[in-house]
Amino acid sequence: MYREMLHQSVADLIEPLLQTQGFELVELQLQQRKGQWLVRVFADAEGGISLADCRKLSLEIGQVLDAEDLVAASYVLEVSSPGLTTYTGRVAVVTEGDLILHVPPDTPLTIPLPQIDHGVVELEFK
Repeated sequence: MYREMLHQSVADLIEPLLQTQGFELVELQLQQRKGQWLVRVFADAEGGISLADCRKLSLEIGQVLDAEDLVAASYVLEVSSPGLTTYTGRVAVVTEGDLILHVPPDTPLTIPLPQIDHGVVELEFK
């Protein structure tokens, strides 16, 4: 329950910050590890995102997270491009332009079809 509330609060906080600078929030991941949180932000833009952009966004997002004090414990922040990010999930919907996956724990993720290089079908046996 706390993770879902934290995820939504962090997304609500950083999404406008990214948008005002011409970036979009592609994915936000929160994982708890050894008493601290790992906050991963995947951002992108029309012409792509550079290492300098990631560095700048990391500083700005870190300042906002610290100022709002959303994460109760210490955290590690990673800001990255979705570049070669691999997703695993169940296909929910395929439209003319998008693929929508249900990524554990059943979070919908929309991926534009032109951004998909290839896919692998995994069979599940019960």
